[in-house]
Amino acid sequence: MYVQLKTGLRTGEIAGLTWDCVLWEQQAIKTYRRYDTVRRRWTKPKTEESVRKVPIDSKVIKVLDDLHAIQKEYLDLYYIINDDNVIFLDLFYGIQSNNGVNKRLRSILKELDIAPKNMSSTGLRHSYCSLLLAKGVDIWAVAKLMGHIDIKQITETYGHLVAEKAEEENNKVRNLLQHLN
Repeated sequence: MYVQLKTGLRTGEIAGLTWDCVLWEQQAIKTYRRYDTVRRRWTKPKTEESVRKVPIDSKVIKVLDDLHAIQKEYLDLYYIINDDNVIFLDLFYGIQSNNGVNKRLRSILKELDIAPKNMSSTGLRHSYCSLLLAKGVDIWAVAKLMGHIDIKQITETYGHLVAEKAEEENNKVRNLLQHLN
């Protein structure tokens, strides 16, 4: 969930991450396929634009590095084979379903008394996108990071944030015009 919140990847993309997807030196994650947790199989990416590299920070690198070490220890200890080299492998259930992730997320939110308690893993993706837009990341860059072909989905889903940003830009123009001779 942490990695999804920090990357904005779709749930199927997160489920489909393998250790070779982590570009340690570049501090990025590449995604090029999904894991369909309903049909329990690998699938093509949602769109051509879904094949992308998403930047990650040193905290995500640390979490992944720690997880890699712990996973190796558990796989060796319990003689479990991770044939697909999946990052987020549940030792008992394999690749966790979207429903399983949502159930765990809601449990954590309830335990920590964080609203909304009914957030889904898709909400983590929306939070990532909202944060990027609120912090002024270019809308085209956001669309690319989200795996969208253009900005249409971004403007439809996050129109209120786009409108706020547009007004900020209008104020910059007004301020600039005030200082012209």
